[in-house]
Amino acid sequence: MIKVIGILAVVLTQAVFAVSLEKSERLELTPQLQKDMPWFVARDRSDKEPLSKKHLEALVKPQTKRVALVFFATWCIPCREGIVLLRDNQADLDKNNVQVILVNAGENDVTKIEEWIKAYGNVSWSVILDKFKNVQKNTGLLAGEATEIVFPRTILLDNKLKPLLLIGAEGKDWPAILWE
Repeated sequence: MIKVIGILAVVLTQAVFAVSLEKSERLELTPQLQKDMPWFVARDRSDKEPLSKKHLEALVKPQTKRVALVFFATWCIPCREGIVLLRDNQADLDKNNVQVILVNAGENDVTKIEEWIKAYGNVSWSVILDKFKNVQKNTGLLAGEATEIVFPRTILLDNKLKPLLLIGAEGKDWPAILWE
């Protein structure tokens, strides 16, 4: 039953994304995100080193004004399309001091993730591997009986990692919504 619900969520997400939205979906911050970015433990891109909120703080570049934590999965078509738009707008992201950090949501094949990033993303972006879904759970994106988050999801943070906005489906204002 839970697997069927997960599959339906993926299909519905892709159907919603197929409709060209004028504006990106602005979601209410989860209770866990309303005050601060919660504590978490995940892995870095090498899959060897643990990564926590403290490590995330160290990843933020001094000139950064905003951080976009972009949750993705290699099987997610809307994720791919949104990340390609980010890649294609890297100059605008840089000009507006927006730093992109990708968060892979629960996949285990690091080689597949790396190949996907090379094909669709920007290899210079930091990547968090959330194999055990700790980031998703602690931010409230994965709640209750859910086993998968609904994609796409982006948490926009300020340079002190204070959550500013939770973004769902990307619209025609994507990625400009990240620096407005």
